[in-house]
Formats: sequence, structure tokens, C-alpha cells
Amino acid sequence: MNLYSRFLPWFYRIVRNQANMRMRRGGPYRNERPFVSITSLETNGSQVDWEDLDSILYHLARTASDASMREQNPAEHLLRKEIYETLHTLLHCLSRKERDIFKAYFFRQLSPDEIAEMYRMTTGSIYTYIHRSRQKLCKEHIRVSLGLLPEKKGGSGLTKHNILELRTWQAEPLVMSTFVNSIGRMLASIGDRWEAAELMGLSTFAFRMKLSDKTTFADGIYVFDWRATLQVLMREIGYEISMLCGQLADSPIPLLGAVERFPVVLRIEEAVLPFIRRHIDAGKPVLYFDTLVTRPYVHEWAVIYGYDDRERVVHLTDPIRTAGKTLSYEDVINNPVRFLAGFGSKLEQTTGETARRPRETVAREQALRTIRFAISYAKHGCEYRPRTSYLNYTSGMAAYDRWIGHLRNPHIAPNRYGMGQLSTVYTEVKRYAALYLQGVPLEGEAKRLAMLASEAYEQTADAMTELCKLVPFIRTSEILSPDMREVCAFQLEKAKAFESSAVDYLEKIIAEKAGEEGSRQ
Repeated sequence: MNLYSRFLPWFYRIVRNQANMRMRRGGPYRNERPFVSITSLETNGSQVDWEDLDSILYHLARTASDASMREQNPAEHLLRKEIYETLHTLLHCLSRKERDIFKAYFFRQLSPDEIAEMYRMTTGSIYTYIHRSRQKLCKEHIRVSLGLLPEKKGGSGLTKHNILELRTWQAEPLVMSTFVNSIGRMLASIGDRWEAAELMGLSTFAFRMKLSDKTTFADGIYVFDWRATLQVLMREIGYEISMLCGQLADSPIPLLGAVERFPVVLRIEEAVLPFIRRHIDAGKPVLYFDTLVTRPYVHEWAVIYGYDDRERVVHLTDPIRTAGKTLSYEDVINNPVRFLAGFGSKLEQTTGETARRPRETVAREQALRTIRFAISYAKHGCEYRPRTSYLNYTSGMAAYDRWIGHLRNPHIAPNRYGMGQLSTVYTEVKRYAALYLQGVPLEGEAKRLAMLASEAYEQTADAMTELCKLVPFIRTSEILSPDMREVCAFQLEKAKAFESSAVDYLEKIIAEKAGEEGSRQ
């Protein structure tokens, strides 16, 4: 029986680091009692039941332990003992049949064909059992290493499922900025309905535009500080927020410029599913970044509104599938970008001056903060910068010049698909900027200037709409001809001129409010 020939070289790798760490911390025992120190079984070589895996592993661990005590350098024997002990612990995560097939293949060295004949099964089924057993052992090792509770087997015999009613937020079409659209749907589902224009303004998405420095890729839409932006928006609308962020270490990461600061995380259910269940069971949907979204999209924010432990799926929204869709737990766990967020308690205003202020005063202050952001973003661009050197973006008014430069540069091939998405999203953004400014609770000259800025943003959106007609948001291999590129550049120049006027009006609003404050003092 050659224990190393199949199983141990693979298993040795996932146990070695853990064993060495225990030795550095003071030996394998320290404050722990391994299996062989608490068992009442006294076994020697003549008493080993070589047909029973538990007996074999106990004997091997005891032999390694005795050898380590006799040697001056016990590291190798202690490491081997650690492997046998860990193996004994982990194998109990397998069912009886899985253990028998696993033992036959790895320890008795039988071929899959021989095992299939023994169990009167197909060879393919044996391979499936072996593969599934290996996956279970790897998962159980991670669970044990992290000190997580073991999975309950049987228990009450009940599997949980919970699907919330995801209430409609507004009439079609849905907001193209799915970050805001998803938050709006989540709020509506807990009975707190906000207007789309108000959320687009308070989130500042109505005043953003960012473009890749390489070509007309659409990734600039997604490159911002997700966590900080969500925290600020939730504070503005009065909610606590909890987030779960991460990136998988061994996967290609989309939108690296946005998620490069996220911690590296493991592919385990316990890191994700309890978060989803907790919020769904509290009647609150979960914001989720979906990298398996339906085409023509590549990735978008979605809302998880249900889960089913029996089917092992979550229910979530999709911009193309109006009825929603399901993703398996494995799809959620293996998502290379982990971003989930759930609403907590609603923030209550405390006693004092803050609690006594009327809602209109609070809304006016919010509007002025948004306007100041819009001015700063237009003139100076986004404060968030990727750390990865080859990921560069241009934002604010300068994004127009970057976009026009891509179209007029003969050495750059504009990405037509990306340009279609950029045009569609940013046309809507300008339209919502106009709608938001129409509703801001300003008075007098400030209100008049806000209406002029709104009209200028509306004209910006009209110019961008023509761009959408030229380059629709569809999947196509067709390239942009030089003539078409020039027509698109002309439309962008018109849009830039209109938005520049809008920003001028916004600056005058802030100057007007500063003058009012000065006259009161």
C-alpha cells in the first residue's frame, strides 16, 4: 500500500503550511489536544485493522508521534503526523459511500474500472465520486483552518428559502446607471420610494462622466470608489449600510481599477451566503455586482431578492431579463469581484438643532452639496485614481476632449460596442442632471440659475441622443468609418459646449448663495 502515490502529494500541499505554522507557534499540541491524545484506543502494529481507514490513520499518526520523540530533529515526523491527523478529521465530511470509494482509489490503489465493477456502477460515476470527494475535502480543510463551525448534516431536515417581493420602482425604461437603479429598487421594496432624478442627483451620478485613456471602452462607467460612494449616498438618504467586498486571488479580475483596493478573499460559502440570508430574512434585498449579466451587458449591479438552500440558488435582477434570473451558490461564491451591500437601520435624527430643521432646509443643503460636487467634478475630474499604472482615465469636462481625441486619432481604433454603451449611459446621465436641477428647493435668483442650468443639460442630452442614433448600444463587429467618426466627434463638441454653459450657471448659483450668506453677516 503506497499512501503517497496518489493522494498524499496533493493533500501534503494544503496541510504543510498549517503544520509549519503550528510548529512555529510552539508545537502541534500547545493549547490543543489532537485526536491521538484523547482516543482510548491503544493500538500497535499487530492490532491494526488494515481494512479500516480510521485504524490505519490512527496507527500512522501514533507511529509518527513516537518517531518524533526519539529523533533529535522531529520536524518531518511531526509534519507527517499532522497530515494523518488532519486527514482523519477531514474524511468525516464524506458520506460512507464516498469514503469507501475514496479509500479504494487512494489507499487500496484500485483503478476506477475496478471500483466500478465492485459497486456495479459506471466508471464515469466513480470519477464523479472521486472528484466530488476531493472538492469536499478541500472545502472542509478551509473550514477547519479558519475555525468555522462544521456544516450541519440532517439537522431539522428543513432547508430554508425566502423570496421577497421586489416592488416596482418606476415605469420603464429602467435607469441605465444600474448602481442607482438597483438602490432605487431596494428602497422601493422596503417601502421607501424615491424619484429616480433625486437619487441620480444625490448619488452625483447625474454629473459624472469618465473615459478610458486607451480607447472608447465602457469601463470608465464603473471606475469610481464603490464603497465611499455608497456610504455617502446612504448617509444622504438616511440609512446605515453594511458591505462585503473582495477579489479572488486566482481569477482574472474585471474592472481592476475599481476593485484593486478590495481585500483578497476565499471561495467559501460562509463568507457570502450568511450575509445574503441575514438581509433577505430581515426583509431587505441585497445589492450585488453581477459579472454573469445577460448580454449585451458585461457586468452590472443587480439586486438579490431571494435564496433557496434546496436548489442552491439566489434570485436576482438582470437589466435584460425583466422577470429576473437565478444564479447558483457556486456562481456567487466564484464571482471574481465580491461586492454585496445591505441596508441597516434607518438613521434617526438626534435631539438638538439637527432634529428641528425642516425637511426643505435639509434638501436645500443636499442640493448645494451636489452642485458643488458637479462643479468640482466638471473642472477637476474624479478624485479616485487607480493605483495600477496602466489603468488611466479622464473624467469631467476633459472626458469630452479625450473622447473626441479617440475619434480623430488615426492610430486609435474606437471600440464601437463600448462607445454605444458610453453614449447610452451618458445621454441618460445628462437628462437626469436636467431633471434633478428642475426640482432643487432653491429660491429667487438661485432657482432661476438652476433652471437655466437644467435647460443647458437638456440640450447636452439632445446632442448626445444624436450620438446614440449613430452608434447604438448593440453587439456588432462593424467598425466606425472615418466619416462616421467625424460626425460623432462633432456631436460631442456640441454636447461639451452645452454642458460647459450648464457648469457656468452652477458656479453662479454657488456665488449667489455665498453673497446671500455674506449679506446676513
